[in-house]
Amino acid sequence: MNKIKLGSQEIVSNEGLELLKSLFESSGEGIMLFNQEGEVVMANPRAREMFGYDEGEVLGQKVEKFVPRNSQKKHVEDRKKYIDHPEPRRMGVGRDLAGLRKDGTMFPLEISLSYMQYGEEKLVVAFITDISVRKENEKKLEEQRKKLEEYTSELEQKVKARTSELEHMNLGLQSQIQERKLAEEALKQSLEDLKKAEQEILKSLEKEKELGELKSRFVSMASHEFRTPLTTVLSSANLIAKYTESDQQEAREKHINRIRKSVQNLTNILNDFLSLEKLESGAQKASFHEVDVDGLLKEVIEEMSENLKKDQKIILNGEAPGIQADDHILKNILFNLISNASKYSNEGDEIEVNIESGDQLNVHIIDHGIGIPETDQSKMFDRFFRATNATNIQGTGLGLNIVKKYTDLLNGQISFKSSEGEGSTFTLSLPFHQLPQ
Repeated sequence: MNKIKLGSQEIVSNEGLELLKSLFESSGEGIMLFNQEGEVVMANPRAREMFGYDEGEVLGQKVEKFVPRNSQKKHVEDRKKYIDHPEPRRMGVGRDLAGLRKDGTMFPLEISLSYMQYGEEKLVVAFITDISVRKENEKKLEEQRKKLEEYTSELEQKVKARTSELEHMNLGLQSQIQERKLAEEALKQSLEDLKKAEQEILKSLEKEKELGELKSRFVSMASHEFRTPLTTVLSSANLIAKYTESDQQEAREKHINRIRKSVQNLTNILNDFLSLEKLESGAQKASFHEVDVDGLLKEVIEEMSENLKKDQKIILNGEAPGIQADDHILKNILFNLISNASKYSNEGDEIEVNIESGDQLNVHIIDHGIGIPETDQSKMFDRFFRATNATNIQGTGLGLNIVKKYTDLLNGQISFKSSEGEGSTFTLSLPFHQLPQ
């Protein structure tokens, strides 16, 4: 059997060389093999392509030929040190590396070094990756981040300007309507919370590097969900200013109620943002103790009764034993699910809350509303996602995402079944007992 030799040292058989060549030919990374004098022994097509050389032009060349000219002298010293103390390592950690092409242009790259020992001969293997595309993507990502910061600043200025307008128009009404003062304070607090929520969203976007997609979703939601209640507050404030006669109190009350409802909508949106931030930062913890589920459900249903659509009813079936859970978190989950059942159902519909007890506690919330399209169901627990048939119904796309995270804190599960136009059934499953923390 023939052998391929380097000096007097046998390297590999013909069969082994064929396998090595096959790996070189098909590799998506550039691969170069250097002897201890820094001369190229082997180079695969990808490596030649990166540096712009034809086959046959690379072999025997010094490695410094592929290094930027201002680094060649230092590279000779570094290469000799590596030959004296070889070890597998990555080059360029904490700094940028560049390669020099045949035409004199440079490109960013990453290099991983290894070595082989054949007798007294040391061979260095360099795995080379062209990261030009990655660098360009990083540049584009940074540009997106800056644009998002500019948008946030612009949105903040618009909110401040609108707040100033509202405060100016409301000054003349303080002596007539005490409730208006409360509404203004609530609106002011809501806008401050909005600013905090926006800042936390930006931090989350930066961490996850999902700037483009999440920016689009946030802009779409904010432009609709914030503009509508703010427009209502503005129009009602203008109308209240016109009702100055004592016999116009009923009209004033009507618009005060509209302001209250709009401010509450803003508060709910901000609460969703703040809940999400606490969950994702790990600040939200569960405090387990014995919880009366029946009593908690009745409390939620009673609170919900004031917010149901016309002639809607909530039917509670079954009784639940006590479980170990966090009553505050559990109440938020139940309130969110029952509120959704009401929101996406028609006037006069019944909403069923069915209790099952077996190996675990199962709470089924059943509605007969618009349902969820099959193509949307896999994304219902994603942030900012809303079903395609719910775009005209108020919502942030955060509720079910928060429910999922809350359920995880209680070591439970949340699932659903739904058909478009026929309604949905959401099932909350919780263990009766919790293992010691």
